[in-house]
Amino acid sequence: MISIIGAGPAGSYAAYLLARKGHDVHVYEEHTKIGAPVQCTGIVTSELANILKIKEEFLVNKVTLARIHAPDGRHIEVKLAKPNLILDRGKFDRHLASLAEKAGAKMHLGKRFEGIRNRKIVISGEEIKTDYLIGADGPNSTVSRYICKEKRKNVIGVQARIRKKIDPHTVEFWLGIGEFAWLVPESSTVARVGLVDTRNLNRQFKELLKKVGGKVLEKQGGLIPIYSPSRRIQRKRIMVIGDAAGQVKATTYGGLVPGLIAAEELGRSLSLYEDNYNRRMKKELWLSLIIRKAMNNFSENDYNRLVEYFSQDKIKKILEKENRDFPSRFLFKILAKEPRLLKFAKKLVA
Repeated sequence: MISIIGAGPAGSYAAYLLARKGHDVHVYEEHTKIGAPVQCTGIVTSELANILKIKEEFLVNKVTLARIHAPDGRHIEVKLAKPNLILDRGKFDRHLASLAEKAGAKMHLGKRFEGIRNRKIVISGEEIKTDYLIGADGPNSTVSRYICKEKRKNVIGVQARIRKKIDPHTVEFWLGIGEFAWLVPESSTVARVGLVDTRNLNRQFKELLKKVGGKVLEKQGGLIPIYSPSRRIQRKRIMVIGDAAGQVKATTYGGLVPGLIAAEELGRSLSLYEDNYNRRMKKELWLSLIIRKAMNNFSENDYNRLVEYFSQDKIKKILEKENRDFPSRFLFKILAKEPRLLKFAKKLVA
């Protein structure tokens, strides 16, 4: 028996892949409804289509242009060779849970993982014997404590859905507002506007909403884990995936694709999960972390120069073509085209 804690995308997709192979899979979700509350921007690269089939039922929009703003008001526009996808996360999560159930996994809603006792997992007071325990229980994962005692670090993301007339095919990013800020369009009249940071979050969020304008429809927010290369994600028959494992790109704090890739590796081999996942993704997540550490020490002038460098056609062509889920595919190409970017490396020790 395989017990999965959490019915988010990583947990449900892992349940689907494992159940499809004939395993007896049980998923325990503390909430009574899958896909709620929403704590995600919902924008993902086209890499998602290489993992699973995209369904109209959970696809809200597609964007083909990224506009990146510098603090001094200048901006660059990057045409995306492959569109980014805007998901309805509630519907997406429920779609993956449905796949898992159809493959034979059992979903248990309103059931909370409370720990391990007498070599059994404790679910809402009940002791249950299991062969494998997989934690997909988010940034404050309880399961992860049975694998690694390393102190976890998080940032906070906040966003609002707003009503405003906008270009439905353009996603916008602001550098120097929090760690960064965004506007993600759902349609020509509704967008998701937010930022991520660890300090002065409420003040910055109010200023961002004032800057963007529009009518606020609802607000959302939550913790986002910071990736740690030294964190273990497996201890014998206990594993963690997704946010519970810190499998999040530190550049954009997107965790959907890395989490689904983790589910793929679990589906291929439970015993070799950690080794196989690290072989596939550790370099990418580490590079993303290095980039974020440098950028968190940027001044406004540094961001202005970054946008200036990126405005060159030779750099924009790389950004337009390459997938941000895999920084190894574009980082060194960009540095080769624009060696002045190497000066930002000193920000790693600022």
